[in-house]
Order: sequence, then structure tokens, then C-alpha cells
Amino acid sequence: MTLFRQLMMTIIAIFSLMLAVVMGINFNTTKGYLINQLESTTQDSATSLSMSISDFMAFEDYASVQSSVNAVFDSGYFSQVRIHVYNNDQNITRANETKIDGVPSWFVQLIDFKVPVAKAVISSGWSELGQVYITGSAGYGYHQLWLATRDLLISFFVIGAITLVLGSIALRYLFRPLVELERQAEAIQQRRFIKMTNVPKTRELKSVVLSMNRMADKLEKEFAAEVETAHWLQAKAFKDPVSGLGNRNFFESQAKSHFSERERGTDSLIMVSLLDLGKLNNERGYESADMFIQSVADILSKKATTITPSSVLARMSGADFVLLIPNFDHRQLMQFVSEVMAELVELNSTGMSYSDAVANIGAVTIDGTIERATALSQADAAVREAKREGENTYRVVELNSMNNVMLTRVEWRKALDAAIAKRSFKLKMQKVARLESVSSILHEEVFMGLEYKGKDYHAGFFVGLAEQFGLGSQIDQVIIERVIDFIKKRQVAVPLTVNIAVSSYTKSEFIEWLNKTLSHLSPAIKSKLMFEITEQGVLAEEESAQQFVQMLKKQRVSFGIDNVGKQFSAFKYLQTLIPDYVKVDSSYTRMAAGKESESFFMHTLCKMFNSLNIEVIATGVESEKQLVALKRFDVSGTQGFYIDRTHEM
Repeated sequence: MTLFRQLMMTIIAIFSLMLAVVMGINFNTTKGYLINQLESTTQDSATSLSMSISDFMAFEDYASVQSSVNAVFDSGYFSQVRIHVYNNDQNITRANETKIDGVPSWFVQLIDFKVPVAKAVISSGWSELGQVYITGSAGYGYHQLWLATRDLLISFFVIGAITLVLGSIALRYLFRPLVELERQAEAIQQRRFIKMTNVPKTRELKSVVLSMNRMADKLEKEFAAEVETAHWLQAKAFKDPVSGLGNRNFFESQAKSHFSERERGTDSLIMVSLLDLGKLNNERGYESADMFIQSVADILSKKATTITPSSVLARMSGADFVLLIPNFDHRQLMQFVSEVMAELVELNSTGMSYSDAVANIGAVTIDGTIERATALSQADAAVREAKREGENTYRVVELNSMNNVMLTRVEWRKALDAAIAKRSFKLKMQKVARLESVSSILHEEVFMGLEYKGKDYHAGFFVGLAEQFGLGSQIDQVIIERVIDFIKKRQVAVPLTVNIAVSSYTKSEFIEWLNKTLSHLSPAIKSKLMFEITEQGVLAEEESAQQFVQMLKKQRVSFGIDNVGKQFSAFKYLQTLIPDYVKVDSSYTRMAAGKESESFFMHTLCKMFNSLNIEVIATGVESEKQLVALKRFDVSGTQGFYIDRTHEM
């Protein structure tokens, strides 16, 4: 219960107690006054009547006595007027049944009103002729007592209502700093370090607000230091200082992670070797050489980003660059390499290169059966062959050993269109378990595949083509609908996680469709549905990602970020998005079980994520050694083939 409600209830309780006390005092006072007034009236009437009928009683004129009784009875609030005549021991009486009009029956039953009885002696000289008995009417007392009580209650309720309304307004005004403090505390918990600018004048509240502002400022600096440390360690370990790209360690860790995936499609591996870099460095100085390297890095980076944010680009040595592009076929590779070479040759016109000889490029397309060492050696051989052919030449080789099962682009388009129309994608799941107990499941991630002409294809074969065809959002809609139907029919025990493509949440119509779809789901079903987006997608389309996440939070649907740490970033997007969990790239899982210097970087990442109250899930766990090594870090969950293999939904 809020403090505001507690204070309001306290005020109501005190006011009610005051009302009860005042009502009790007023009621007893009014009741006593009415009884005394009725006693006085009846006694005066009895005395007056005894004196007025004494002569009639002496002459035994009982008719006149009766007339006097009627006159007195009709002129006052009496229930009975009785005269007892001593001479004949008879009674002259006038009485009516007491009627109480305008008073609730419960009030009459609740209140005991003592009716006074007045009496007076009728005498003539020294002789007593009889006695007058007058009984007051309770109706008058009840009526007057009810009116007084009712008016007092109405007055108190009106005054109380006005007091409560004004008090509520006053308390809300006084509590405004507390509301702001609550928002500030919640924001700090989410690592949004806001500060209150309107400092209240109340001494106690002012002290609290200033303390909270100081704490927010201190926590902001500490978190910024953590982010800076993680970013520095990442750059120190994996970043080439000249080009700004990844270094050899970065590429090897990413390549090992990529080539260890069980479901790979057609990838492209490109090697670029710069010419006459040593001469440029010796004759023009290292600054000219660095500018040449940076210009080449900018060209490769921009071209690779336009293809896919998940590409891996690195500088392997002084003059050599390497680029791995997932889901990129041979036809696309030919065009890409041609465009890159054309842009590199233009560097000579700007004076960046030493001579007309700028670079040679060797590239290969590989499928899921090609090992990492084979792909690298073949790409290196393609570069050497290009150098033999002359300066500014390139060589593109196709190493797909599964050409006999690959489809053409036209066939893929037909297959994807048919699968979307029939909602016939094959869905598989993989468990994400708690680190402490792999039998305890956090959620299950959904993967898709496609069956075409009797053959099964995993997503690696067609996801890149689907993006090129502009079918990403349509496929995501089909998968989401299928997963929702599965949750409704099976009543799943743990949430199911759906991966959303960048091309989907960058479209406002997709976000509107998903928002409408989620709005029609019950809270129980929404609690079993989760979404994931990749870090590469967030960095490429941060504004769209933020809109997508805001919609999910409004719908109270959990989400996570996948492949975290794969790109060079300052992780500042985490403060904005605040995901429920992050899945650290599988390359860091291998580092956690490797050298102490590499595992320290994993520790820093986990510490930073946990400071944001974000659960950390390690991916690519393929051995017990890795699982044991992860227990040294603040990791909540694990995912990989050692934990669980994909299984049909």
C-alpha cells in the first residue's frame, strides 16, 4: 500500500473517530435536553390542568372536566391525559397510540427514549378531589432527535468530503517529490541515471533528493567506467589500432565460432593484399602508410556493412585484410569483389597508394562442409594466383562441394514463396538451460528450416536470399503465427523464443502487425513468447530497434539480444534497450575456457551486464570443460549442443 493511501486512511480514521465522539456527545446532549423539555412541558400542563378543573370537580361537572382534558390533550405533545376522581374512583381519560412520523424504524428501535409522566393534585380548599396524570409523547422526542442527528451527519459528511478532497490535493502536491524519487529510483535500477532538477523546499525531502542525485551521479560514473573498461579490453585484445578493424585474434575467434556452427549455408571468404605498402612506408613515412590502410579499411567496412551487419572484417597483418560474409553465394561474391577492386583502384587517383598497383584480391565461396583451415588456405591460394596474373587483379574460386544439391535463385524464390503461402516452414527448438542445473530450462529457441523436393534445408541455406528477395518480414510473420498456435495447443511449460530479422523490425507495418497480434493474446500466452534480435542489427538500426523494443515492453513481452560482443561497440545501447537477457557470442564461451587473459574479458562483460540486472546466457557450449569454466562467471544460462540438440516442435 502506498504512503499516500496510508495517510488518507489515517485521516479518514481520525475524522471518523472525531465524528463518532462528537456525535455521541451531541446525541446525549440533545436527548437529555429533549427529555428535560418534555418533562417540564408535561409538568406545567398537569399543574395548569389541575387548577383549571378544580371548580368543575367541586361541582361534579364532569362534562366540563372532559372538555378541559380534550383542550389540553389537543394543544400539546402528549400520549395520554388521565384524571382520577376520588369521589367515584373513576378515570376521565384521553389517549392516542403514539405515532412516529418521518423517523426510520431502526432509529426508533435503536434509541431508548424515556417518556416522562407528570402528575398534579386537584384540590378545592383543603379537600383533594382527584389527581391529574399526563404522559408525554415519544414521537416528538424521536422526531426532534432524528432531525438533529441527521443534520449533524450530513454536515459532517459534507465537511469531511471537502476536507478529504482538499487534503488529497494538498498531499499529492506535497508527495510530488516522492513520486519523482520513485521514478528516479526505478530509472537508476535500469541504469538510467536521471537527476531531479526541482528540489523541494521541505527540509527532509530536500535532503533525500540531494542524496539521491549524488548517488545517481556516482553510479553513472561507475557504470561509465565499467563500460569504458570493457570497451578498452575488447579493443586491446581484438582491435587493430591503425585500421580500426578487428585484428588476427578477433578474426580467428570469430571464424572458429562461425565454422563450428552445425547449420551453415553458403559463405564467402575474401582476402585483400595491398601492394607496395612497404615502399610507401619507407619513402613517404608511416603516416602515409597509415592513411592508405585506413582508406582501404573504410572501403571494405562500408561495402561489407551494406551487405550484412553480421560480416566479420579484420586486418590479418600489415598488408592483408580478410572478410567473412555469411550466407553469400558465388554470383554475389563475383559482383562484390569487382566493386571492391574498382574502389580500391580509385585510391591511386587520390594519391593514397604508392603507385598504380593497389591490391590483389582472392575470394572463395564455401558451404557447410568446408573446414576453416581449408577455406583460409584456398583463399590464400586465390590471392597468390591473382598476384601471378598481375597488379589490381582478383581471383574468385567456388569450393561448394554440395553443388549438386544447391538450388538456383529462381528455384529458391519459388520455394520460399510456396513455404510462406502454405506456412510450411519446418520448426525446431533448442533448450536454453540454467548454468547451475542443466535440467532446469529457461526457454527454448526456435529455429526454422525448409523442405523442398524431398530435401531438407536449414536456415543457413536460404536466409540470406530471403533478405535479398525482401521476404524476411513475411517469413517472420509466418514463424510467429506458427509459434503462437503451438503455444495455444500444447500449453508449453517454458517460453519459446523467436528470432526477428533486422529487415522485419525496420518496417513500421511489421511492428504494427505484431503489436496488434500481441494485443489479442492473453497474458498467459504472452508470458510464453519471447523475441530475440542480434547486436549487429541493433548497431545498424538502433532507432528501429528501440521502437520495436518499446512496443514489446508495452505488451509486457520479454526479449533478448543475441551475438553480444561480436561487434566493436561501447555497449551503450544496453542502457536504452534494457533487454531481459543477452546471449554472449560463442567466441567468448571458448575464451572463458581458454587463457586467463581471455577469460578476464568474459568476467568484465558479465559484471557489466549483471550491473544492469540483465541475465547473461553463454552460447556455443559444446563440452563439459566449457560448462565448468563458465561457472566462474556471473552467467545465468547456457545454450549449445552439449546442453541440447535441436528437436522438432
